[in-house]
Amino acid sequence: MSPRTAKTGKGGIRTDTDLEHKKKGTRQERASFLVLCEGKTEKDYFVGMRSRQGPHIDVDAPKVDHLSIIRHAVARRSDEYDAVWCVLDTELDEALASALISEAKRGSIDLCLSTPCFEVWLIMHHTDCTRPFLSANEAKRKLKSVAPGWSEGEYSIFRFPPWVGSGLP
Repeated sequence: MSPRTAKTGKGGIRTDTDLEHKKKGTRQERASFLVLCEGKTEKDYFVGMRSRQGPHIDVDAPKVDHLSIIRHAVARRSDEYDAVWCVLDTELDEALASALISEAKRGSIDLCLSTPCFEVWLIMHHTDCTRPFLSANEAKRKLKSVAPGWSEGEYSIFRFPPWVGSGLP
């Protein structure tokens, strides 16, 4: 309806408009993930990845061995989560990695293995690094060189590059 043909009520006050009424919005459903990991550094990393626009992420770091973390994940799997992930270090132990893969498959848990340690992820946020590390200590020394404020178990989300947690790649 154009403004010229708008209906008017008492006193010439317009009683309708040419604006379409907005449909009542529905909140877009966010994906929901549970991430179980083995340490404070990993937990802080995933907590730091939370955002209002991104998926809902619950993070836990049970103080148990690698296989038990996967068993915790199996016990906590529910319709509440779109996926349940375990993020674990392999420590370059092939037998451990094989056991973790088997346990995750058996429990239908998504698995991400860091080789040799999670700190490699943090290094890649700061520099382009494709070389393999022969030990976790070697990776930690490299991380300390590219992120001087880093110390084990104390990696604040505020030291991440500004795009981490923003939904940008």
